Amino acid sequence: MRLSLQEIIDLDDLQELMRFFYEAAGISVGVMDADQNWLVSIGWQSICTNFHRVNPKSCKNCLLSECRIQAYLNSKEYLTYPCPNGLIEVAIPILLDGTPLGFFFLGQFLHQPPDHDYFRRQAIAYGFDMDAYLQALEKVPVISQQRIEHLMKFFVRFFDLLTRIGSENQQRRQAEHETQQAKEHLETRIEERTLELSRALIEVGDLAAQLNESLKQVEQLALTDTLTDTYNRRKFDETIVHEHHHSEHGKTPFSLIMFDIDHFKKVNDKFGHSTGDLVLKQLCHLIRGLIRQGDLLIRWGGEEFLILLPSTLIEEAGPFAERIRLEVEREQFVDAGSITISLGVAQLREGDSTDTLLKRVDNALYRAKQEGRNRVVLQASL
Repeated sequence: MRLSLQEIIDLDDLQELMRFFYEAAGISVGVMDADQNWLVSIGWQSICTNFHRVNPKSCKNCLLSECRIQAYLNSKEYLTYPCPNGLIEVAIPILLDGTPLGFFFLGQFLHQPPDHDYFRRQAIAYGFDMDAYLQALEKVPVISQQRIEHLMKFFVRFFDLLTRIGSENQQRRQAEHETQQAKEHLETRIEERTLELSRALIEVGDLAAQLNESLKQVEQLALTDTLTDTYNRRKFDETIVHEHHHSEHGKTPFSLIMFDIDHFKKVNDKFGHSTGDLVLKQLCHLIRGLIRQGDLLIRWGGEEFLILLPSTLIEEAGPFAERIRLEVEREQFVDAGSITISLGVAQLREGDSTDTLLKRVDNALYRAKQEGRNRVVLQASL
């Protein structure tokens, strides 16, 4: 089934992100779907909206440029092209598994100061008011080719990430819907067959097995944080019992890392909660690529997380936490830029309960905050 851009990307969030970019960079942006419908159109220059798009002859040049894009954009490479009306525009395809879902435009700028004679001749040819037309021309930004190349490399990766996340979320929602439908359907059938138990014991047994499998799937969903796709507190409570038992029988004790994002409220206040959610998702994606198989990344609440490290002494956990801190510091997050995290580390001690261990690792995190943030602090005493 072919997904549309509108199905996998929230248009309100996309418009808000594009507006942030326009306000920061001063460059017009647009997003068009595969059927050439404009979904986002922000900051178009008045030379276009008040002149080129108004005159029937010059407007044909605008429409011709839009129609030719699909013929050229068939890969992740971006296309720079001069509009027949004299301005420069850049476009990339928005792809999902190689299939174009739409197009992103960065446009209506010049690489060099304008050729005023060219635009004077154009004003005469189309019957524009000369003074007003040249005043609109002065508002067109002049942007180097190198800067445009850097911006388009960013947007290629940005839309690749956005479509993949959107597609995965759409598939997850569909799977959850289908699981719920299957569960309801199976429960109905079981109720019906119960009335015919004397004639359908074998069939009831088969249906019970199917229902059990569906319930396992629902249980798995109950252990997962839907925003970040990490484990939740319920999964932590289940796992910690096993790890305590493991340590009590002479095995290597486990360690805990607790961390949160420094000044996360400022990210939400400055960029909005949708960008804050993207930061949380990207952060969890980064850390899942660093932890070992068997380690658990758990969303503890808000922007606070735990990493449970089975069979790991604090001598190993501390350097590992420092590596995570450095990787996060180096990462560039969508719209928010750079962020930092503070981390506390504690190891299970003899006689520890879950509460005392959590208290010590929380104290370590608190010390990391008090000592200036963006640092790792090993287990604080009670």
